[in-house]
Amino acid sequence: MIIIPQNESLPNNPRIGWHNVVTIDNVTASEEAPNHPVTDLANPLTFLYWAGTSTAEQSITVQLGEATAIDYIGLARHNFGSGGVSYKVQYSSDGAAWSDATDTESPSDDKVIIHQFTQRTASWWRLLLTPTSTIPRIAVMYLGRILVVQRRIYVGHTPLPYARVTTVSTGRSENGQFLGRVVRRRSYENNIDLSNLKPDWYRENMEPFLSNAEINPFFFAWRPQDYSDEVGFVWPTGDVQPRNQRSNGMMQVSIGVQGIIE
Repeated sequence: MIIIPQNESLPNNPRIGWHNVVTIDNVTASEEAPNHPVTDLANPLTFLYWAGTSTAEQSITVQLGEATAIDYIGLARHNFGSGGVSYKVQYSSDGAAWSDATDTESPSDDKVIIHQFTQRTASWWRLLLTPTSTIPRIAVMYLGRILVVQRRIYVGHTPLPYARVTTVSTGRSENGQFLGRVVRRRSYENNIDLSNLKPDWYRENMEPFLSNAEINPFFFAWRPQDYSDEVGFVWPTGDVQPRNQRSNGMMQVSIGVQGIIE
């Protein structure tokens, strides 16, 4: 799911969550299971994850060296919906007195989360978790500045939850009777096609993102207000090369991606 601030001026423009200040050196947790340390949150590998040790209220804290402007958090491979875990983001200037950057949210499922909020500047940030009956876990946590794409995506886009790519084995008898099918692998793949991007905007915003995406996955929502559940944690499937689209310098780019939705 994606949550955006009320009265957002561009509610249906795509969101890209690539900027991330979480590192293994600045993230701590009030609880961590022995084999699932909080430093796993700073690693984008989705099979690694942080886990708490109880169902008590607990927090994940990011201490930055200086006050930094932040306006989103991204979470992937969590159990908030199935485990009944509520969360909110808070910030502080000293790590003692905390203010809320978001309201308390109680997700209904375990899908990827992008939570954009009004920009705050602080040197301490934390994710406050309130479990009910299940120990919380998270594989990936990004915290940073979200990229709001200059133009919307209109026609021809396949939302990630419907962009299934499967490898299936079909069983047949000797005389051709159907004996069932087994899905051996399922992934989600589509293209992010962006066009009519101003040349200066592209160079200032897209190039840093695409340079980072050569190595690191990113959070993506194609139409946040209308389709808030169609969110993914994705990575490029090949090289990305923009093209000059118009004589006035407008740019277009197509990004093939593969990723997860929960």
